[in-house]
Amino acid sequence: MTQARPETLCAWRSSSSSPFPRAMLATLVTFVLSPSAARAESPAPAPSPPAEAKATTAPRRVEVRLSLSRAAAEALGGESRVRRLLEIELDDTGTLAPGPSGPLGDDVGHVWIDLPSPSEVLIEARLAERAAARRFLLIGGLNPDVAARLVAIAANELVRAQARPLRPRKAPAPRTPTPKELELAARRAPAIVWSAAPSFAFLPGSSGTLWGAGASLGFRGAGVSERATARWLTGPTSAGPTRWFEVGLAVDYRVYLGSSVRLALGADAALGFLHLGDARATDGILGARDAWSGRAGGLLGVDVRAFGPAWLGLHVSPGAILRPTRFETAGGLGGTVEGLWLGVDLALQLEHPLARSVLTNPR
Repeated sequence: MTQARPETLCAWRSSSSSPFPRAMLATLVTFVLSPSAARAESPAPAPSPPAEAKATTAPRRVEVRLSLSRAAAEALGGESRVRRLLEIELDDTGTLAPGPSGPLGDDVGHVWIDLPSPSEVLIEARLAERAAARRFLLIGGLNPDVAARLVAIAANELVRAQARPLRPRKAPAPRTPTPKELELAARRAPAIVWSAAPSFAFLPGSSGTLWGAGASLGFRGAGVSERATARWLTGPTSAGPTRWFEVGLAVDYRVYLGSSVRLALGADAALGFLHLGDARATDGILGARDAWSGRAGGLLGVDVRAFGPAWLGLHVSPGAILRPTRFETAGGLGGTVEGLWLGVDLALQLEHPLARSVLTNPR
């Protein structure tokens, strides 16, 4: 408040020659001494923020329900003391409920205090559906008052940690498969397999050597290949110029010794058709030169990767002729096409995977 000095007022009163009338002087003194003038000179208080802004910045309030075991209450000086200390600690976190029970809610927390051993206190806290937090405190040698304060501080920290907002989990970045994983997936991926090969066959029982070409087409899955095969062979035997055409089936399994080397183990069987050029009779039929036969045997091979899906292989198929073919030549000599069969193929194989997604995601 602004006050006028007495000497100033006296000077105004004693001045009889002042041109101002007495009424105007009284008005000026009243305005100076009035408290409203002081209020006008003081700065106006800042406007308070709206209630909605306060609500958005206010921390999350939690209703805490406390439960103590009988042993813990006795070691900490009584349940009422622990409740009072915890209520003080929860001043900026939440409020302490009057009892341990009540309706459920997202802002309801439970605190359990137990005494597993005479020198150790267990504190557990859980908020809504979150995982329970646990802490152990050693209170050996402490008086109940100090122990109760430590327990209240620890319980408040657990409740505060539970009340913090959960951070959204980041989705894991897609993992790029390694070259080894891609190789393993490619070995077991379904694929169409076809091959072409120069082919040779040795018939020791008929003193024959045949040569020609072979081809196959099949399906491979989980390392096992099932193929349909065909061969066209020709060459000299004891029956003269001989032609052999066959169609058959082969099954093999690939054992990888490395990324570019593998073994082939399997079996094959075929139905063959013979043409004996110098035969006068075949199977007792005069003038017949054609007959049918068959063979079966194993399959052993080594494949080496040429490039990408292409493999070069050396395959050996030892076996035997299943149906002997008797013949008689024009000179009266007789014989039989029978006995062992040893086939050799130099194959070029191409594999076309059917499932590209398996190669990009081996899992």
